[in-house]
Amino acid sequence: MTKPIIGIAPGVITVNSQVFVGRKRDYVNREYLRSITANGGVPLVLPVTQDAATIARYVGLIDGLLLCGGDDVDPLTYGEEPLAKLGGIDPERDAYELALIKAVHAVHKPILGICRGLQILNACYGGTLYQDASYMPAGQGTLKHLQLQLPAYGMHHVTVAANSTLASYVSAGELAVNSFHHQMIKQVAPGFSVVATAPDQVIEAIESTTGGLQLGVQWHPEEMQQVNPTMAALFSGFIAASQV
Repeated sequence: MTKPIIGIAPGVITVNSQVFVGRKRDYVNREYLRSITANGGVPLVLPVTQDAATIARYVGLIDGLLLCGGDDVDPLTYGEEPLAKLGGIDPERDAYELALIKAVHAVHKPILGICRGLQILNACYGGTLYQDASYMPAGQGTLKHLQLQLPAYGMHHVTVAANSTLASYVSAGELAVNSFHHQMIKQVAPGFSVVATAPDQVIEAIESTTGGLQLGVQWHPEEMQQVNPTMAALFSGFIAASQV
């Protein structure tokens, strides 16, 4: 059986080496690539563009789409002004990924969003974000969500909802996950349901309730899958759903 091609939307960094000062590079952390190849897919990096014809061509080449972690989503994307604790943003990447999500979904190909990928997926369909954990209501967001160490270690638990697509990949109930984020979902986009939460009420996963597979997780399974069979199963489930 032919392995599905999984398109990967890259991040953008500015290189400030002595030779290439100020040069921009599209990049993908190797863990994302390895997670696709190790679990039955073929990764294909899709460089950032604003050209609609190029995006359409990307969509024709791939069987599924992976949205990676990275900078904060520009709050203007979801109708809010920037607050003091907003981190770095990349409006060009935001615009690209919003267009790419819509184009992929229009042809009913699966989408998996990781960390920022969950957040831009939520924003794409009308959801909003807390720009920092400190802006959540009192008593929420109190766990450590930016562990800054041991990337393969599950720092806190989430509870996965039964009868969800996510549960079909990783099983329902309690699951230990890593955590590398300071922004969280505030209002869930219409057409999506919450399928995993942390003990402090932070939303840890959402999925589309209509129109094909669109799943977002707040943690980083790509950092865990090599040593954690449950996280490997998340990738293999998504890749199987992308099988043509």
